[in-house]
Amino acid sequence: MKSLIIGNGIDIQFGGMEQRGNSAIMRRVISNVQSDKYCKIGMKKEEVESIIQVCTDVFNKIISYSIEIPDTYLFLQIELERIRKSYKKNITFEEIGLEDLLICTEVLYHYCNNDEERQECISAVRDYITPIIIDAIFDDGNVNEIYRKFPKKFIQYLKSYDAIFTLNYDTNIESAIGDIVPVYHIHGCFDDYVDRADNVGDEFKHMFCNGILSWYWLEKYGKESEDKRYHIEALNNIEDRIDILGISPCNDEQLYLRLSQNTKLKRCNYYYLKKGEAIEIRKHLGGNIRNHVTDVDVKKFWKKMS
Repeated sequence: MKSLIIGNGIDIQFGGMEQRGNSAIMRRVISNVQSDKYCKIGMKKEEVESIIQVCTDVFNKIISYSIEIPDTYLFLQIELERIRKSYKKNITFEEIGLEDLLICTEVLYHYCNNDEERQECISAVRDYITPIIIDAIFDDGNVNEIYRKFPKKFIQYLKSYDAIFTLNYDTNIESAIGDIVPVYHIHGCFDDYVDRADNVGDEFKHMFCNGILSWYWLEKYGKESEDKRYHIEALNNIEDRIDILGISPCNDEQLYLRLSQNTKLKRCNYYYLKKGEAIEIRKHLGGNIRNHVTDVDVKKFWKKMS
């Protein structure tokens, strides 16, 4: 059995960094809010702008060590140190990583004085930040059209697998290969709605899909496990070989944990963008495949596919 796991690197490769990269998505968040796009679903422009500004301010306070949390929150402390090493100076909203943005609300939550304030933090993430980020990724449906740029060689490459798992919400893989290979969305899909989608018009339903968005890999692990729509049982049952394409070795630790726990896997091909990633991935993959990882230069791979 040969399986493939893909991430946002695919969308960036064929959709372009200028449209599918992090900064592009965050710029669309700002543009959509400023245009008052969400007034039709009860979001007040001023409230959303306030949330964005607060998050940006908190993020810069994290960078400058102007805000702290108790040492007992170890995983959050580790993330705060990573942010300080990665960003190092005051930044604008569009420079903040999608999932890093959610760390701001987590920090704010620990500074809340009462249950009312804590509920406001929860609401900011659930009712505002997550839906508008998902909408910015959706990009008026344009993200689902990337498959039209897939070369024939790449489509044949996809069809050579027994199963494909994607971290992306879009449906480009299904559109490219049809039903020849089963495609599983392990982080949700734009057209797989949750109950709250019933309360909005069709043009906004994707904002309330089952897409998983979190800074904390343990939270992702829990959400993946609690709903059959994330197809974790299928992922846990793959055998022999797994290929990883378009995914950073430093994100989605829960994915690497699941692969490491799978005793039926024997080998892994990891497509790296930078040579350092080929070294880093070995820190995250364990179990049977730890010593059976083959490095593949993704730049050379894309040249072969063109």
